[in-house]
Amino acid sequence: MIIQNEATKLEDGTLSPAHKIEIFCPSCDRDVDDAELAAQKCGDCGAPLNTPKQSVGIVVTSKPIGTKIWGQ
Repeated sequence: MIIQNEATKLEDGTLSPAHKIEIFCPSCDRDVDDAELAAQKCGDCGAPLNTPKQSVGIVVTSKPIGTKIWGQ
């Protein structure tokens, strides 16, 4: 399963970067779907998914000095 999150500006002004989370079976390293995650059991190998593996990718951008970003 892949969860995509877009960059957002929080109420206190800090920026939350865009990021992607991939969820895998801890035993066979296969991608799991919503149904498998809800059942807490890998459909490929049968291993429990109570603590699945996660891979997080963060999109990093620069903010040049003196420029306006997101209406600042």
